[in-house]
Formats: sequence, structure tokens, C-alpha cells
Amino acid sequence: MSRALQRASLPEAVTSVPLSRAFAQFAPHAQALAPRFAEVGHLKPLLLPSAGDDEGLSVQFNSALVLAFGVCALALHGRRHRASRISRRHNTFTEEVLEVEDGRLEAEDHGRSEIFNWKKAWYPMALVDENLDPSRPNKLQLLGEDLVAWRDGQGGWHVFEDHCPHRSVPLSEGRIEVDGNLMCSYHGWKFAGDGRVTDIPQAHHGDLQRLLDNRRACAAARPAKVKEGLLWVWGESSPDATLESALVEPNLPEELYDESVQHRITSYNYPWGMRDVPYGWDVALENVTDPAHVAVAHHNTLANRYTDPCPVEIKFVRRSTNKDGFKFQFRNKWKTPERLEEDMVSEMEFRPPSYHRVTTKLKNGASLTVVNNFVPTKPGRARQISSKLLMTGPNGERAPTNALGYKVKEGWLPNWVRHILQPFFVHQDLVFVHHQQAILQSKERKSGATWKQSYWTPCEADKSTVALHKWIDRNGGIGWSPSLPSTLLEPLDKARLFDTYSAHTEKCVTCSTALKNISRVQRVLEYSAFVLGVAGVSARSYTAIVGGAALYLGAGVVSKVEGLFHRYPFNHQDNK
Repeated sequence: MSRALQRASLPEAVTSVPLSRAFAQFAPHAQALAPRFAEVGHLKPLLLPSAGDDEGLSVQFNSALVLAFGVCALALHGRRHRASRISRRHNTFTEEVLEVEDGRLEAEDHGRSEIFNWKKAWYPMALVDENLDPSRPNKLQLLGEDLVAWRDGQGGWHVFEDHCPHRSVPLSEGRIEVDGNLMCSYHGWKFAGDGRVTDIPQAHHGDLQRLLDNRRACAAARPAKVKEGLLWVWGESSPDATLESALVEPNLPEELYDESVQHRITSYNYPWGMRDVPYGWDVALENVTDPAHVAVAHHNTLANRYTDPCPVEIKFVRRSTNKDGFKFQFRNKWKTPERLEEDMVSEMEFRPPSYHRVTTKLKNGASLTVVNNFVPTKPGRARQISSKLLMTGPNGERAPTNALGYKVKEGWLPNWVRHILQPFFVHQDLVFVHHQQAILQSKERKSGATWKQSYWTPCEADKSTVALHKWIDRNGGIGWSPSLPSTLLEPLDKARLFDTYSAHTEKCVTCSTALKNISRVQRVLEYSAFVLGVAGVSARSYTAIVGGAALYLGAGVVSKVEGLFHRYPFNHQDNK
């Protein structure tokens, strides 16, 4: 008999449910698999009693009962468990299993709770002061649906589904009028911030009020709010959306509202960043939830790929639930003496639908938190909203100016400079994650392979990846709009993959404005260099020639900066 079956306890395994029900559920599996055990010499085939014969069950069938439960457990879970923990609290049953299958280490959680509803949640969409243009409608996308964000005459931000109720043309092509209403540029209908239509130019005067009062004339308004500088949008526009959204708070760092630690916060919202990434929500969250890739993928920025890769110790602080996600601590088991001196413990958390954070506490008590929100915009694409939270220690201890590779004292930099420098770090993951989702989709189409078949995750460092995918599986994936096709977009070549203009610049009013100004400066420098150079040659003035050359070199530098608004390529082969 196998070791798993020898450890089974009959009273614990059987007496908690009626025997007839137990056999009805498990006997068919055991009867089918028992001959296979006999073939390899573990057990003799057993003739199990009928499911309804409780009285006929005697001691000689105890082994059959154990076999039924044990074999079904093996059939359901794949292979014998390396470790298991069962906890019962009230009527909730939660089991945490580390399962080994062909060397694969999996973290499994059977939390019995309501499936996460993607429509009943807040999503951060943009930084209002940097990314959105208050003078015109701004196009957004969430869960595969097109939205439009706009600011009224009183400074309030509103979000509509991007279609006019009249003829279903995009309201994002409309205008914000002097009266503070959003006008559809097709027929001139106007809408207030709550979606009510305020003007229908084609209506007869006697019919106007009746038409204005008709609910079908209203735009589909989403609950929206500005909090911590971000525009947050609710996932749907049902009649109950206003009430339901009022009962839910956006996911933000709890330190911002904890009076006991608020005084220790030294920086937060100034480094917000936004960009659209060419990969989906699931692989994006998988990437940032994986602590082991940092030592290799971020060579020469955060780590050294040759000396820093090491085992990672992971301990779950909050077990996975559908509503609240999960939280775990991790510690790198460094191999080099220099790294061993750091001995830092980090904490990583995922809160659905989009919130992810990793907090590293330094020896002096200070801490650095990197916050990432990945908003599912459409299949195969996501919007990244990121920031950093820097806190002093209990006695005012400060983090170094360069903590964990992140420049934490950058408040003096113009916002557009911070924006164009973000790809320096983000693009180191980009090529991997973008093509990873294409490979996974190809495998699924070819053989029906799920992530369990496509991945081989044998190390403790993989526990966080497995935990995330288990959460996704339990909740049925992302709640996309039903009208969307299920196929992902085709993989991009590197020329388009590293396109920073479409990923950020054209969607950020700060960077769009900066790009226009820098382009003007470049043209002025080039023209001045030409004029001064020609004048210097004509007058045989060495000073004028040198000045013209300097201006030409300056124009070249400005041209390089201008290029960062359009493209930021990265090759790991060149990162020596």
C-alpha cells in the first residue's frame, strides 16, 4: 500500500460524511483505478459494495474505504502531496497544498468565496494633472470597452461609455463647450456630467422637454472620482453602479490613511507614471509577482545576472482569497558576502483587480514601496499605473538616495524627464512578457495546454506565480466585454515593441507638450548653427565657426532626447 494511504485515518477520512454518500461520490473512481494498482503490485483488486448498502459495510471493507478516498485524492490532485494543511473555521474550508507533480511545486488554495466580479471594482486610469487634457475629451479603454473622460466647467471629471445615444458615434471625438457640457460633434447633442442630455438641436420646441426627459437620450455615465491624483473609473454603468461604487474604496497604500505612520511618508504621488504595455493583465501581474526574475532580467540596474541569482524563500502572510488576493514575504538567500550583509525581507501583495505592491524594509527601519496597477484594457494589452512610497524609520531614519536601484530623490526633475526615463527599467521585461503571452496562446491553440502544462515550476521561488494563476483559475479569468474576440493580438516586431510614442507620449499631455517644445528648440538650434557657421566662414571668424559647431552639437543632443519620446529600444545581448 502506498505511503499516502498508510497515513490515512479512517475516522477522519470517513466518519465526517454518511457512508452511502461517500461511496456514491468516490467509489466509481476507486473501482476504475484499483486494477491499475493491482497491476503494479500495490493492492489486490477489491469488489466494493453498492453505494446504498450502509449496513453491509464491515471491517473488511475499511481498506476499500481508505482506497476510495486515497485513490480519488490522487486522481484529483495529480500526485501525492508533499505537504498539506487543513484548517476549518466556522463553515469555511480552506486547504493549502504544496503539490509535487513531476518535480513541479504548486501552491493551491481552495478558498470557498464568491467569485471576484470585475465589473464591481475601481480602476485607476490616468494621472489627471499630467496625462489628461482638460480642454478636450480623452479616450480611455477598460475591460475591452471604449470610454471617454472629460472635465466640466466646474473642474469635475466625468467618464462616459464612448458612444452617443443618438447614433452611436464616439463622444471622444466631441467637444467641451463653454457651458461646461460635452457636445457630440456629429449632431450637436449636449450632455451634462451625470449623462443627462441638455440639448437636442433637431427637436421641435414643443417636443424638446419630452425628449430631454427620455432615459434613452442619456449617455451611459460611469461612476468616477479623483483620488491621490488619479482618475478612478468604476467597471460598469448599471442603475445600481452609483450606490455600489460608493460602498467600495479604490486600492491604495493603507499607509496614506494610517495616522500612526502618516508622518513618516516622505514622498508618494510625485513619481506616478502611466503607460500602455503590449501585453495582457495576467502576464503583467505574473511578471511583477515573481521576485526571482529581478536578479537576471534587470542586470546592471538592480542586480548582477552572474552573481545575484539565488534561491528565494517565500512565506504567505495572507492566504489567497477571491476578494482580497494574497500577500507573502520573500527573502533572497544571497550567495555573495556583499549581498548577505543586506539581509532584507520584502513583502509582496496582490489585491484584485489591478493593485500590486512590493515593500522592502531596510535595516535602519526605513522602507521603500513600489506600487504597480495593471489595468486590463483589452485582451493582450494593459495600462500600467505605477508609483513609489518612501517612508522613514520610526526615529526618522532615511533610505539611501538610491535604494534598490530606484532613484528616490527625483522631485527636482521635470515630469516629462521622469516619464521618458521609465522605459529604461520597464523595457528590460517587455520583450519577455510580450512574447510569453503569444507562446502561451500558441500552445493552447495547438494542444489545449493550460499554464500547468506550459510551465514547469520546480522551485520555491515559483510559488507566487502559481498562487496568481490559481487565483485566476478560481475566478474564471478576466470579465471582458462579451462583444470582444477571444484571440490575442499578433506579436509585434522590436521596432513596434519599443514604440514609446504610442505607449505613452501621445496619451500624456505633459509629454506631448514637452515634445512640441523640444522639437521647436531643435529646429532653432539647427537653423542658428547653419546661419552662424555660414557667417563664420564668410567672415573667416574662428569664434563664429566654433559657435556654429557647438550649436550643431547641441541640436544633436536635443534630437537624441526627442527620440526617447518615440522609441526606446533595449537588447539583453547588448547589456554586458
